[in-house]
Amino acid sequence: MIEGRKAESPLVPAEFGVPIESSLAKREHFANQYDYDYGQERIFLQLVSELLDEVPDGSEILEVGAATGLMTAQLLERAKTLTALEPSPGLLRRLLSSAVASDSRLGTMVGMVEDLAPDVTFDVAVVTFTPRRGMGLLHLLTKLASHVRDRVVMMLDDDGTLDWAYLARASARLGFDVRIHLVTEAGVIHDPRRAVILVVRPGVFDGTIAPEDIWEFESRTLDVPYPAPHGAATRVVRYFMTAGEHALLVRTRDEGVDRLYGNLRTAVHRLGRNEVTVRRTDDGIQIVRLPKPIE
Repeated sequence: MIEGRKAESPLVPAEFGVPIESSLAKREHFANQYDYDYGQERIFLQLVSELLDEVPDGSEILEVGAATGLMTAQLLERAKTLTALEPSPGLLRRLLSSAVASDSRLGTMVGMVEDLAPDVTFDVAVVTFTPRRGMGLLHLLTKLASHVRDRVVMMLDDDGTLDWAYLARASARLGFDVRIHLVTEAGVIHDPRRAVILVVRPGVFDGTIAPEDIWEFESRTLDVPYPAPHGAATRVVRYFMTAGEHALLVRTRDEGVDRLYGNLRTAVHRLGRNEVTVRRTDDGIQIVRLPKPIE
């Protein structure tokens, strides 16, 4: 549960959400591992297909965090032109040594979105392997809003951090139109890979609100006795969906957390699929309401 805003560490600037120097150093380190494409463990067939479905044919594309170009070739299939933006010179050298480098539609740039000229615009920005995390993702989105004519498509990890859920909620509150795809690797029974695709249109974006002022939101806390009464998870989810809460932190005794978490996931799937999500946190189990999809 968020009791109040924690002071930002000077090593973790809000616009990046991570200690950016060490994050960029990690990218440079991987640039010299020629048997590894940065981000390859995140990519699976269904994710690539659903991401490309969100990019209209003939688009002028900005790829943010292109890394070694693992997604660049696929995006070029939809592109009129593509600018690959990557903060690591080493990873960009890898991209330029690959087969896509000969494509006349491809341009490259070393840097971050903040380094784009103010008047440069694209039809679509596709965020693939950005080093940003947490609130840094919202900063990235607000920066991209002034550089896109149509939409921003963001490929994010479903890694239990809730970054994507917080980003979706905060973006909607800023006036963006937000649509979410939850993508699971097909045909894998044990531990399939998962990812989230966020499709964001500028809508009525309010640029006067600072991302820091809207990123975090309060969670009401609900304590469930142990052992949990029969049907408790269903009643919790029904309460959450009718009460208009943005987030709910559910707590119980340590020995009952796993069972309650499983029951809550089942109840959410049955009662609130695509409307709410449930995740384990250090404090308990958090239920978060997702923005309504674009009609």
